[in-house]
Amino acid sequence: MKRTVQVYIEGERIELFDDEKINVSSTIQNVQDISKVFTDFSQSFTVPASPVNNKIFQHFYANEVDGTLNPNVRRDAFLEIDHTFFRRGKIQLEKADIKDSATDSYAITFYGDVRTLKDRFGEDKLSMLDYSAYTHPYSGAEILERVSSIVNDYDVRYPLISSKRVWQYNEPTTPLDNIDTFTGRIFYTELFPALRISKIFDVFEATYGVSFLGNFLNDPRFTNLFLYLKNSEVFSFLSSPIRVNITSQTNSGYWDDIFYPSTDTALYTFQNTDDGSGTNNLYVKILSASTSATYYIDVYINGALTQTITGTGVADYDVGGISNSSGMNYEVYYEIKSTAAVTLGVQLRNEFWYTYEDPTTGQMLQGYDYQIAYCDDVILTGDINLSTNMPDMKVADFFSGLLKQFNLTCYPADENTFYIEPLEDWYAKGGVYDISKYVITDTIEVKRVPLYKKIEFSYDKSESFMNNTFKSFFNRAYADLSANFTYDGGDMQIKAPFEEPLFNKFTGTEIQVGYNLKDSPSFEPYVPKPTILYFNGMENIIANDFKFDDGSIMYNVENYGLFGQDLEYGGDIYSLCWGQEVSSFYQQTVNNSLYQTYYNTYLNNLYNVKNRLTTVKTLLPLRILTELKLNDRVIIRDKRYIINEMKSDLTSGEVTFTLLNDFRRLRRKLYKPFSGQVLVHSPVGLINKAVQADIDITGTGVVSATPSSFTEDTIVDIELPPFTTDVFDIVSEEGDNIQSEDGTFTLINEEGEYKVYNVPVVFTFGNGDTETEIITILQGND
Repeated sequence: MKRTVQVYIEGERIELFDDEKINVSSTIQNVQDISKVFTDFSQSFTVPASPVNNKIFQHFYANEVDGTLNPNVRRDAFLEIDHTFFRRGKIQLEKADIKDSATDSYAITFYGDVRTLKDRFGEDKLSMLDYSAYTHPYSGAEILERVSSIVNDYDVRYPLISSKRVWQYNEPTTPLDNIDTFTGRIFYTELFPALRISKIFDVFEATYGVSFLGNFLNDPRFTNLFLYLKNSEVFSFLSSPIRVNITSQTNSGYWDDIFYPSTDTALYTFQNTDDGSGTNNLYVKILSASTSATYYIDVYINGALTQTITGTGVADYDVGGISNSSGMNYEVYYEIKSTAAVTLGVQLRNEFWYTYEDPTTGQMLQGYDYQIAYCDDVILTGDINLSTNMPDMKVADFFSGLLKQFNLTCYPADENTFYIEPLEDWYAKGGVYDISKYVITDTIEVKRVPLYKKIEFSYDKSESFMNNTFKSFFNRAYADLSANFTYDGGDMQIKAPFEEPLFNKFTGTEIQVGYNLKDSPSFEPYVPKPTILYFNGMENIIANDFKFDDGSIMYNVENYGLFGQDLEYGGDIYSLCWGQEVSSFYQQTVNNSLYQTYYNTYLNNLYNVKNRLTTVKTLLPLRILTELKLNDRVIIRDKRYIINEMKSDLTSGEVTFTLLNDFRRLRRKLYKPFSGQVLVHSPVGLINKAVQADIDITGTGVVSATPSSFTEDTIVDIELPPFTTDVFDIVSEEGDNIQSEDGTFTLINEEGEYKVYNVPVVFTFGNGDTETEIITILQGND
């Protein structure tokens, strides 16, 4: 049965050809490239050049028609099938076809929301965004506080990473570098800042008008991530920028409508509505300067930084000319930053030189007009400007790099809201659909899974002498991992665009430091690739302190913020290394690597010798087609699958699936708290289509579960009673050991040293059906 498809652009419905096929391909993570996150996208399809569509596309084929449509910008859109919502995204106008001198059709392409998220980022770099909410005074006292404070949980801290000399501890041969002595003390100017990545995401939300949701964003394994802000060999202070604000203006002559402040008093608008043309020559005059600090005047035209002027003291600067003719509109503003606190008196001037025709003689004459804008004083403080320290990296590359690093999936809840979750957490929220009766059984293709012979997990190469020394010993890069398989496939590389430095813990101390220094003997400083670090809390070093100079006073530092590759959380240690490495701080192998924590389950399922790649065609009812999510499992006869890709013909209702067998356990969470822990933090994702989840602890033995009822993804705090060795019966009637559902552990009998708590989470769906997930907690004293 043929279905009717509705396509809407910015709320207006497009007219379609009666026989036009619209196909949408949907996939999140494809077996062909597990390092990428995909989204819905369709092949281009055509729509008629009807009067309705000509109005929507503003007669794109006729460039002489004035309109507001920019064909290079994708427009908000959504799709419906038989007036039932299907997908939201963007539509790109590709071309118009003209046949027999008449416009026949337009070609358009639909893109899903995740792809359009990248469009929002565009070519923006991290350094272009506003981090003023996290600025602070740049002083030795402030930096010492952010290194050593055990009271304040700062979003900007200063990791102990040297870019000047090889710090040592209690080393008689290097007295100038021994940070345990006042001779070799750490100077505050040696340190660079680091910004909490969750706060960078807050900046993304404010800048691009989006919201990011998901339990992982509240997990310490994310909230304790910091981005190291270093883009130069040595630190040089720059204040936060201040935009020049206009208070009043003086015009001279007829052309006063050319150059005027808009409703934004820090913004000049050039708008020529007359027939004359000419050039605006722009000038910035510094009328007064309270100090001799060097200042930098950034000139922005239509939102783009076009030049930076450097100066000191009172001066008059020629910014340059902007051509101005009919229809040429410009927006200009100025931002100023400095190397130290300074107050600047500022005046702006525009000289407009133009040609015009003398109405009496017909001669072409040259005219001159000017305008002066009076401004507020620009008061630049000693606050650090984090933007100037940001690594040279695009926002889109940073965002996608994090998705790769933690195997995260990103999918839209609506046009401005996106969920970010580890892939396995996302799969755990999926429902189950039995589609056996909708399968077209004429042809079912079962193929071997196209597996890779080698999968490499890597970071960008580090120039640190520590990393180079590691490579010389072990013949591989620190933190990288290669997984080799006995298959005939090709190679796959999953590379995070970050550097992962090897830290150094001084013998006999709890002090760990890093080095942005090249190999001996020069130990030259270098600018690292963007570097992500874990903040592992405050470390007490009262027994082995180090010395610090804030510019006026020398201190014994007895607490410091521990940075490196490791994070201790929930009784376990997690690492930013791809593979299992010996921790530089804990001096033991850390099993919870990125691969083990975020990739292992997916790849184990993928590489299961019984797995197959099955292609089937189906005719799904509209209810299932519009409800089905890519993390839902589908059942065909007696087998369960995950969706690798689905291709939907929206007009015929035919859906072609490529499916992978699913050998994962269904909905059971296992926790083994560390010794003495009585509070377990369990992230719970709301299952697809569920409207509420409830936890009933009656008879479970746990003290409390908060919240006990919720309607969105949340982290449930489960309080356990203190551990005792009382008898706890967990054997069957026959006295046999009881094994967990997934076989990952065997519950020991009453002579053992564990207690088991099974906490049910009951999900309620819109139709009143329920489904139960079990949170299993093993409490012990080891």
